[in-house]
Amino acid sequence: MAIIFQSCQSQSRTDLAQLTWSEDLLVDLIPESDRASFTSDKISPDTGIPIFYTKEVSNYKYENIKFEQTKFGNNSVGFYVYDALKKGEKNEIAGIKINIEKQNEDFFNLLKEKYGTPIILSPIPTKVMDGVIYGNSGYLWKQDKISIVLSDFYKSRNNEQYISTSIYIIKNDVVDLTSPERTSLERLIQTHTKK
Repeated sequence: MAIIFQSCQSQSRTDLAQLTWSEDLLVDLIPESDRASFTSDKISPDTGIPIFYTKEVSNYKYENIKFEQTKFGNNSVGFYVYDALKKGEKNEIAGIKINIEKQNEDFFNLLKEKYGTPIILSPIPTKVMDGVIYGNSGYLWKQDKISIVLSDFYKSRNNEQYISTSIYIIKNDVVDLTSPERTSLERLIQTHTKK
């Protein structure tokens, strides 16, 4: 019985790798019954566009990588939209943001296998204090319609090495609402490029 339940549960996950990039956030991706678990940021500081995110990550996966909430509760899945949601209009997604812990190598290897060798925006940091690496690394996979930025954040938690990862999958045509002369992708690249 438990095996059947787990099997049904795993089948009901939305595979973010299978999106057609024409989905409506409210119609296709967030059923009305799940909307209460989503929080809205008016404008996300990393892309300059609105994001709606949830910590109910067990509803999602990316190909064979299934997301689960960790004991620190930092995992989340978010959906970017072009502009504030408008009632009765098509609210097409502009991108996805995934925050995960402990799956960074799996995700990096999956993206490398699928899209090839990335452009390095920031190499793995070398700053070490008390045996812990501090800083962040960043990688870019640029495609025709979408691009992916993966950034690992290295820090200390309970005096041990801790790494969290943010994956941004965004359409190349999305405009940063706070700076209309640049795209959200350009903003992400600037943010994650080592200066």
